[in-house]
Amino acid sequence: MKLLFVNACMRGEKSRTYELCRDYLEKFLKAKAHEDWQVEEVNLNTADIKPLNRELLAERDALSAGKNFDDPSFDLARQMIEADHVLIGAPYWDLSFPAKLKDYLERCSVTGLTFIYSPEGIPQGQCRAESLTYITTSGSAIRDFNFGYQYIQGLCALFGIKKTYFASAEELDIIGKDVKSIMNVAKDKITDIIETL
Repeated sequence: MKLLFVNACMRGEKSRTYELCRDYLEKFLKAKAHEDWQVEEVNLNTADIKPLNRELLAERDALSAGKNFDDPSFDLARQMIEADHVLIGAPYWDLSFPAKLKDYLERCSVTGLTFIYSPEGIPQGQCRAESLTYITTSGSAIRDFNFGYQYIQGLCALFGIKKTYFASAEELDIIGKDVKSIMNVAKDKITDIIETL
């Protein structure tokens, strides 16, 4: 079975979001040790994913119209379809997440591949994963402006991924806050998520 880890932790090893993702992966693999799980990572710091522009969209439309979904330009979408569980780690930037993650998700969102339409025009997700976990960290409080996770929830509904989970460590840059304690609370939340999977 495959866990797809979408690593949008743009500060790399120093990222607090990445610290939480490592905690998640360790706990997940330990909890699922009796099963055959492999982690497949897409590191958006190093992945060559270009934003879709007019030319790239025209190419994709032509390939989609011909149902040429074996083309390498659809590799990320096929990888998403074939995952059994998805973990996305991304810092909270500008009320959502880094632009590189949006570029990646656009590459995964392919009509006729990650989702199809019924004769009545109702989208039907084609992804195998039953669940996705989204992890983030923020310097301030997120409160009601969690547009990154809300976007992910919408995509999961489109892709056919039935359950989404969320863990965050917030207010990490506010002077006087106990950063270690905040991170530990987030790790406890991660433990709770793992126990439900």
